[in-house]
Amino acid sequence: MTNTLKGSALLTEVSIRTAQGMSKTDLCLSCGYVRENGKPAFTSFYEAILEARGITTEAQEKEDLLTEYKDSEELETLQELLEDYSADEIRAFIDCFGGVDLEGFRDSYQGEMTGAEFAQQFAEDCYGVVDVPGFVEIDWQASWENLERYDFSEQDGFIFSCTF
Repeated sequence: MTNTLKGSALLTEVSIRTAQGMSKTDLCLSCGYVRENGKPAFTSFYEAILEARGITTEAQEKEDLLTEYKDSEELETLQELLEDYSADEIRAFIDCFGGVDLEGFRDSYQGEMTGAEFAQQFAEDCYGVVDVPGFVEIDWQASWENLERYDFSEQDGFIFSCTF
């Protein structure tokens, strides 16, 4: 695939040609996404569009993370984690704790939710706070803020225990 359009040039061309009613096959070919046998390279074409729009696939995000850690002593741990968790979850852990000790990820990770949702789940799971009558109001956000001060942290919508 030579002379393939990328970035804003690709998005502009796709926009213009789509408005003109060009078929997806012709659009793919005209943007330079052609396989060796002359057929359209649709996968590469659509991945380039997603990339130009700033959208990456989960597989690409995992590959990017592995590339960042290729020389790290924690590469094997990262590979194991990526079998069960998304790159976003792991990257949030790294951002939250500065990339220290990926071994602690499993013990630390609490899930994807808001702080208030976590506070409610925590109270229900640990203290049996269920069947609260409708007239009782619990400020789960304030409860989260109390939990956050001591043992938990939120990063990009993911909750982590700080005591791993």
